[in-house]
This record gives sequence, C-alpha cells and structure tokens, in this order.
Amino acid sequence: MALKSHKSVKGFTLIELLVVIAIVAILAAILFPVFAQAREKARGITCLSNMRQIGLGVAMYIQDYDEVFPIAAYCRSNSPEQWDWLFWSDLIDPYVKAGSKNNGRNPLNQGGIYQCPSNPTGWQTGHYGHHLDIFPGGRPCGAPANWQIGFTVSLAEIDSPASKIGLLEKGNNDGWESFTPFAAWQWDWTGSVKTNGEIDLSKDGMATALAKGDCDFIPNQNQIPTWAWAQCSMLPRFRHNATCNVIFLDGHAKAMSRGSIKWYQNIFVPTGTARGFVRDGWYPY
Repeated sequence: MALKSHKSVKGFTLIELLVVIAIVAILAAILFPVFAQAREKARGITCLSNMRQIGLGVAMYIQDYDEVFPIAAYCRSNSPEQWDWLFWSDLIDPYVKAGSKNNGRNPLNQGGIYQCPSNPTGWQTGHYGHHLDIFPGGRPCGAPANWQIGFTVSLAEIDSPASKIGLLEKGNNDGWESFTPFAAWQWDWTGSVKTNGEIDLSKDGMATALAKGDCDFIPNQNQIPTWAWAQCSMLPRFRHNATCNVIFLDGHAKAMSRGSIKWYQNIFVPTGTARGFVRDGWYPY
C-alpha cells in the first residue's frame, strides 16, 4: 500500500515577522500625529463656530445700540458683599442665548459657546477676551454710583472694522478665572513700528506677544488668580495646530496662524483708552 504524501505548510520566518512589525510601527508613527492633528482641527472648527456666534451677537448689539460697543463690565451693586455684575456677555445674551453668564462666584462668560473645546480647563472663565481699548470699562463693585465709565467707542470710529480684532482666544490664568480683556497696547505686542517718524509696515508684528504669551499658566480652581499682566491670560493662544481663532469688529471670525497677527494692522485703534496716547502725539511710537 502506497503512502500518501503530505505537503508541508510553510510559516513566516522570524525575519519576515520583524519586518512586518517594523512596517506597522512606522505607519503608526506616521499616522498617529495626523489623527491628532485631525482631532484638533475638528475642535478648532467647533471653537471657530462658537466665536462666529459671539461675533454675530456683538454685531447685532452694536446695531441696536447706536453702533456703540458694549461695556466690558459694570457692577450694579454698591456692596462688595453682594456683587451684581453686568458683563459684555450678559449684554449680547439676548442675541445668542447660549452659554452660562454666571459661574456663581465670578460672573464672567463661561460654558456653551464661551468655552473652547481645546482649552485644558473647561471650568475657567474668560476663554475669549475682548479688546481692552474698544470695550469700555465700567463701574467696579463698591464704587460710587456716579463713577465715570471708560471711553465708549462707536463703530464709526474704526477705519477698517473688517481688519481689526475685537475678541480672541487667550491662555489660561493660574486661578479659577482669567482676564476678561486681551492686552492691546503696543509695548505688549511689538517694538516701534516707525522709521524716520513714519509707519513702517515691515516692522509691524507680534514678537513681544509671542515671547510673553501663547502659553497657559497652571490653573488651580481653588486659587485666587495672580493677575499677571499681559502674559498668558491676556495674549493670543495658538492652541489649534498653531492657529488662534479671532473675531473681527465687523462680526466675522477667522483662524489666524501663529505670528500672523499684526499689532498696527489688526489691533491698534486710535480711540477708546488709546485716545489720549494718540492725542499726545507719541503713540504709536
């Protein structure tokens, strides 16, 4: 009786397995950062959508109130123990109807459209900051009823509202809340923008802001903020794949790449708080 022949089954060699594993590892190393960037891109789009809604709310408020920008903050109480703040986010709430206006301790914009999904501390207030010179300051709690409100600014005073930034994403502070405004003064953004007394756009930029900002302090929900002036919590934060979402004064929102914001072209306005500096003839320098 003849024996049946059996074909031998050949498996992978160790070298072949190592080659496959190496290829998979290389592909993973290439693709994982791409996936992370795609996720961050999606979060950035959500954040930009939030800011579009905020920008439209501000634009509608301006149209209803004689083209005057909303005040930054105003306390309707004379008692520091019973604070009753009114913030710019409260003023535009009838137009947006989204997000929480009051977090129980410090009534700053928080939650909903006021929260950036990429911000590492969702509980901290003030993710989006308003222009320090354009949104006038109001009466602090405990101040006399006749306290002088800061300079109000109208849309007609802005030469090119489509190129001037009114609100932008900021970094985190080290306590339970952040600044409501972003720093807008020249010395917080760049050096001189003049050559022989004339504006030189080639010198315009944000080198100083990048050196001091684009960062987050380590936040502590149980800590009073130190209020470090014109640093992480008052300057642009480019957290979306090196882009920062901003709102321009005509209401449109845009993602701007790191370093692309120009102080003179995108931030400076010769009105509001800066009006006196310009009148005295030394600003911008």
